Amino acid sequence: MKKEKVFVSHGDLILDKIYDTNLQFLKQDGGGCNWNDLYNLAVMGESCYAIGSKGNDEEGQLALQALSKVNINTDYIITENKKTNIMNIIIPNTKLNDNSIIHSWYSPITNEYTMNFSNNLPTFLPKELEDKQLYILDKFLPINLKFLQNIKSNCSICLDIGHIRFFEHFTKQYLTAFFSMTQFIQINDNVTDLLFERFSVQNVTEFFKLFDFDLLILTKGKKGATFVFCENGEIKTINKQPEIIVDIVDSSGAGDAFFSKALQQYAYAENIDSDFVNHTFTLANKASRDVLLQVGSRIKN
Repeated sequence: MKKEKVFVSHGDLILDKIYDTNLQFLKQDGGGCNWNDLYNLAVMGESCYAIGSKGNDEEGQLALQALSKVNINTDYIITENKKTNIMNIIIPNTKLNDNSIIHSWYSPITNEYTMNFSNNLPTFLPKELEDKQLYILDKFLPINLKFLQNIKSNCSICLDIGHIRFFEHFTKQYLTAFFSMTQFIQINDNVTDLLFERFSVQNVTEFFKLFDFDLLILTKGKKGATFVFCENGEIKTINKQPEIIVDIVDSSGAGDAFFSKALQQYAYAENIDSDFVNHTFTLANKASRDVLLQVGSRIKN
C-alpha cells in the first residue's frame, strides 16, 4: 500500500508587509518562500504540516492564520517571546522587470531590523508523520539542518533557492550537508554565479551531477526554465520558454508558485522524462503567471 503524501515546511513564520514606491501601505499577508510553497500546495489540495516558531505578537497570529485558513496543520508552531519575522516588500509604480521589486529585512518606515530568527525551533518530526511519505521544504540555518538530520522516515528533501542571501554566508562544506540529502532543487539564475563558484562547477549539469539530484530546475524569469534530470543513465537538459507577460503586477511569489506546482508534479511522477518536463512546465508556468498578475506572493485560494 502506498504511503500518504505529506508536505512539511520548517522554520520561522514570516509576515509580508507590502508598500508602493511612496511607502503607502498596500497589504499584509503570510510570506516567506517555504511558507508560500506550503500554502500553495495546501490550496492545490495537498496534506500540509507547518513546524516552527512565531512571535507572541499580532504579526505572528496573522502569519499563523494565513496558514491555518487553508487547512495547513499548525499544531507544531510554537510561540516564543520575540517579534515575528517581517519581510518588507516595495513595489515600484513603474513597469516591472524581474529584479525591480525590493525585498528588505528593514522597515522602510522606521528602518528597524525586522527579522528575528529563532534558535529554538522544534527539531523532531511529529510521530504522526513517521509513517507518511514526506516532502520536506527547508532552509539553510543550522537549526533547519538539525531538523533534517533527525528525520528517520522516508522523505524527499526539496529546496528552493531564490536569492543569494539564503546561502551566501555558509561554507561549501556546510552547504554540502544540505545538498547531499536533497532530491529536488530549484535555483534562480541570479544565484548561479556565486553557487557555482562555491562548488567549482561551470553549469547546471555539473552541479546536478555533483549531488545526483532526481530533478534540478533553473528558473530564468522571462527567459523560461531549464530542467535537468537523468534518464536511462544519461543526464538530460531541456529548456522551456514561456509566453511573455507585459503587465506584471507583483513578481514576489512567481518563483514560489512555479516551485510549488513543480514539486507537486514531482511527488506524483512515476518517471521524470521529457513528457514530465513538458507537462510540469505548462502547469508551473500557469501558476507563476497567475501570481504575477496580483499583489501578494501566494496562489489565490
